[in-house]
Amino acid sequence: MKYCSRIVLVDNENEFFTPEAVELIKLIDTQKSIKAAADVMKISDGKAKKYIKAIEKYLGESAVVKTRGADVDGYNVHISPACRSLLEKYENFLKQSEAAIKKNFDLIF
Repeated sequence: MKYCSRIVLVDNENEFFTPEAVELIKLIDTQKSIKAAADVMKISDGKAKKYIKAIEKYLGESAVVKTRGADVDGYNVHISPACRSLLEKYENFLKQSEAAIKKNFDLIF
């Protein structure tokens, strides 16, 4: 038997940092493009932008930053310092939560 957990950050009853949003943010950071990240995830650009807007609503500032660069649109895109900080906190929380969940699962089952 196994378990499955899904950690989602919610603000005012609105999900804004889901595992899918986290994957997108990480891909944007490595791909340097929202479109390329969306393509890897096999989601539309519109859906990718919806994830980004939800994060930005929580942050109160941009989650991604465009700078002149070499991608197909002439820009490099990377995540903002505020978004990077949120990602680091989320990953730390996720790691600690998973350890506690596993411990409890093993104790109970």
